[in-house]
Amino acid sequence: MNDERILAGLDTGHITTKVIIMKGSEILAHCMAPTGFDVVAAAQAALNDASSHAGISRDELDGIVATGIFRDTTKAPPLNATQAVPEYMADARGALFLNKNSRTVINMGGNVQKVISYDQNGNLLDVSQNEKCADGLGIFYSTMARTLGVSEQELSELALKSTQNLSIAIQCALSAESDAIDLICQGEDLADVADAVSRFVVERVADMCTYMSLPTEIVVAGGLAKYQALTRRLPSLIEQEVSVLNLAEYVGAIGAVMSYEGEK
Repeated sequence: MNDERILAGLDTGHITTKVIIMKGSEILAHCMAPTGFDVVAAAQAALNDASSHAGISRDELDGIVATGIFRDTTKAPPLNATQAVPEYMADARGALFLNKNSRTVINMGGNVQKVISYDQNGNLLDVSQNEKCADGLGIFYSTMARTLGVSEQELSELALKSTQNLSIAIQCALSAESDAIDLICQGEDLADVADAVSRFVVERVADMCTYMSLPTEIVVAGGLAKYQALTRRLPSLIEQEVSVLNLAEYVGAIGAVMSYEGEK
C-alpha cells in the first residue's frame, strides 16, 4: 500500500492514457493524453503535464505504478515503471478509494467494459468482461458523435431530448454504426438517432452485468461514465441504483497507486 511517498499512477488505455500523482492519499494532480499509436510518448506527455501541475519534477517521484492494457510497455526506459498492476485489481482499489462504501465498479471504457466486485479491502471477488462483439463501445460512441457532427457530450445531450424510440442492430458495434447511418440518411431526428446510439451502448454494458451478482453499492467509472444519456438508463436495465465516481476516468490510475507494494 502507499504511505506518504509521492507516486504516479499510470493507466495506459486504448483511447487515452491517464496519470494521477498522489502523496499518500492526497491527489496532487491528474492529466491525460490520447494514446494514439505511441503509448510511451502518450505516457510521457501525461506524466510531464501532471508533474508540472503538481509542482514537482519527475526526479521527485518515488515510483511509477502502471496499469492498463499496455502496462508492460512502460517497464522499459524511458518510463521505467516501478510496478505493473492488473487492470481488475487497479479498478477495484481505485473505486474503493473514491467511494469507501462501494463493492462493485462498472468500468465503461473506450474499448473494454468490465464489471468487478470486491470486498471492503479491495480484494477481488468476481469479474465479468464484455464479449468480443461488444469491444470498442467507447470508440463506437466517439465515431457516432463525429458522424452526427457533434461532440461526445453533445451526443449525450441530444439523446436526452429524444421523443421516439428508434432501433439499431443488436449484433455488434459495426452493424449498429451502419444502422445508425441509415437512420440519419432516412431523415430521422438526430436526437432520436443519438438516443438509439446511447441505448445500444448501455444495453451492451447491462448485458455484461447479467453474468454475475452485483453487490451494492455500485459505482460507475471509465470514459463513458460522464455521459448522462448512458448512466441515467443503466439503473433501470440492471435493476439497481448506481452512482458515478468523481474522477471516473482516473479510477485505474488511482488504483495503481493504491496497489503500490514498495518497501517501507
